[in-house]
Amino acid sequence: MYAKCENCNIENNGKYGSGRFCGSKCARSFSTKLKRKEISEKVSKTFTLKTNKLEKVCCICNKSFLLPWKKRHQKTCSRECGSKLGNSQEKKRESLRKSRIKEIEKGNIGFGKKCFLNGVRCDSALEYAFLKMYWRDNPNSKIERFKGFLQGKEIKYQPDFLIDDKIIVEVKYNTSYIGENLSSKWKHYVESQEEKLELLKNSGYDYLWITNDSIGNKFYRDALKELTLT
Repeated sequence: MYAKCENCNIENNGKYGSGRFCGSKCARSFSTKLKRKEISEKVSKTFTLKTNKLEKVCCICNKSFLLPWKKRHQKTCSRECGSKLGNSQEKKRESLRKSRIKEIEKGNIGFGKKCFLNGVRCDSALEYAFLKMYWRDNPNSKIERFKGFLQGKEIKYQPDFLIDDKIIVEVKYNTSYIGENLSSKWKHYVESQEEKLELLKNSGYDYLWITNDSIGNKFYRDALKELTLT
């Protein structure tokens, strides 16, 4: 049984404790975060117009310290703790990067949850997000799955959608990663992007080339959360 750690959000085998966390370090860190939030809510009330200072709790050493209001977003009490926070965040980013690469190598980059929106099939959360965004701005447009194929010298592929019988849409996750452990399927996925784009340009249709960058992180995350809850 696999589960995502509630602290670092990285998938684990669920063997530690109840499966909520990947290990004791994340379990302690999660507990500390909750306590720190409670403490911060209490000490924030100590801010007064007289002192123009805000008492906060350092996210590294948990000591209380005073800050001018204009520096209220500062998270640490000193340069030393600030340096530790930076190193901690960098390690977390590196951990997430390695985790993402492993998911790419397994073919899981696309969060390929199949679903429907207004009767139109979506093969990934990104396609779902695109449909929501496009219909938000163009509520009267007709969108359907593209029924034909585009043929090139090396590839034959089927674009994702057709809008109002005149605009072909290709929705792709944007990644340039090609590692030695990447499956042949996903190597082809990455390496064939330029040829697919060239086929769209020469198809005789107008076209949209949509990536996760086109959608935007916030809109995509909201769509992914919506799918998770369904």
